[in-house]
Amino acid sequence: MAKIKRATPGDVVCMVWKDHYRVHNRSMGGGPMLVESFGRVAEHTDEGIALLQNRVTNHQEIGAEECMDGQFVLDCDIVSIEVIA
Repeated sequence: MAKIKRATPGDVVCMVWKDHYRVHNRSMGGGPMLVESFGRVAEHTDEGIALLQNRVTNHQEIGAEECMDGQFVLDCDIVSIEVIA
């Protein structure tokens, strides 16, 4: 598995990540799609990244909430990450 670029607290990142809850729990609605979001990094540990003010840009396609404040995403589920500010 490729190493994910480290982000520092305060960075604003644009990320694509796998949402396994939506993929495996069909009662939630939404398809097995990738989540596209951007948010401010609270912390990036060896396990994953914690985002504050996380905004899901494809929320209508996947049936998710538009704002997912306090989101934690495992590094192994991150498909791509880019620091934008």
